[in-house]
Amino acid sequence: MAFDRRETVTLLVGDFLILALSLWAALTVRNLGFPPYGYFVENLLPFIPMFLLSLAVFYTAGLYEKQTRPIRRVMGVRILGAQAVTVAITAILFFILPFNIAPKTILVLYLGISVVAEAAWRFRRMNHELKTEDRIPAAIVGTGPAVLELYEEVRENPRYLMHFIERIESDHLTREDITRAVATAITNGAEVVVVDYADPRLAGMLPELYERMANGVIFLDFALLYEEIFDRVPLEHIDAARFLEFMSTPRTVYDTTKRLFDIVSAAVGLVLASPFIVMAAVILVAQNRTAFIHQERVGRGGKTFRIIKLRSRALPYDDRGDPELQKKNHITAFGGFLRRTRIDELPQLWNVLRGDLSFIGPRPELPTIVKVYEREIPHYRMRHMIVPGVSGWAQIRDYDAPKGPADIVRTRRKLSFDLYYLKHRSFGLDLVIAIKSLRALLAFSGT
Repeated sequence: MAFDRRETVTLLVGDFLILALSLWAALTVRNLGFPPYGYFVENLLPFIPMFLLSLAVFYTAGLYEKQTRPIRRVMGVRILGAQAVTVAITAILFFILPFNIAPKTILVLYLGISVVAEAAWRFRRMNHELKTEDRIPAAIVGTGPAVLELYEEVRENPRYLMHFIERIESDHLTREDITRAVATAITNGAEVVVVDYADPRLAGMLPELYERMANGVIFLDFALLYEEIFDRVPLEHIDAARFLEFMSTPRTVYDTTKRLFDIVSAAVGLVLASPFIVMAAVILVAQNRTAFIHQERVGRGGKTFRIIKLRSRALPYDDRGDPELQKKNHITAFGGFLRRTRIDELPQLWNVLRGDLSFIGPRPELPTIVKVYEREIPHYRMRHMIVPGVSGWAQIRDYDAPKGPADIVRTRRKLSFDLYYLKHRSFGLDLVIAIKSLRALLAFSGT
């Protein structure tokens, strides 16, 4: 199923090998001859951390994102920027820190060769991805906006290793009609059939197609493919029973490790952040303002807690999402500085230490707004099954996330990212969110 993921792994392994070969080429040029095995290994070992650093920079720069990977203009800029950052960091590390590499000419040669080799490799892979001859023909069966969205995204898009040759709209068809239509699509060349298993009519037709499966036709779950393509769940096609069953599976190691990380990191963070918090509080008091503000939020299990922030608005109390109060509650000049630098968020480290928040998780909402969303948006309560977070998957993926009063349309989209995180949360996904959140912090951007 993971057609695009295979290409991501290919790129990752290829990048590492290209960097290693660049070192070998640098040693060859430096010594005017192929380096002996022992000499190569001796230089390779101190370079491995730099290879990993380069891969981390490439990832942060978005060089493994399927949405932008094949776009030449975007990729060209990202490759150049990522390599420039890698060169700068590497130069600092190798020329300041006592690495046992002599002479430094090897490093200079490696950097120059790796920049050229990496760009050539990436554009070659890009050209390979844009070829359509080997893409797998597929058909999609289902109904609704999400089905149409997936169909339109994949149909003629060379980013993916499959393409839709037929869409079967199942809304007004009987099960027998759908079965015949699927059989016709397979006869016309479809090697993959994407089916919405959440629709009992469609799931029920599969036994009639067992013979097709035995002959090599692949049947994929629409919801899973949608998640893989868009990194969010299709809300209208959620199988709530399967979702809750999945969420009920114990994840003791992950949950315990994540909580320990939160405790240690929050404790260290509070020590490091305390000078900034104290200075900001002193300035706010000197301006005859209350230093801290406590805002109610909905946490795990739907329970409310009070989040702590440095005051950045005019009113000395939480406006609770009231539109009239929000008109008066403008951001002050010093409050704008606190927000741009994220200093106003630092007291939330105490909430993390207490367990009200985690560093990573769905962002908590106001109780008044939550009541509206729970009434208007199906499955909204599911996001309260885990501890909310300072930053989350929706924050780094959904740049149009709602702010202020209740917004049903945009919150539906935001929820689709939150539920994706609930379903796929892991150490790897948490690391991705942490890296991208850090990038947003350093750029003074994000939601």
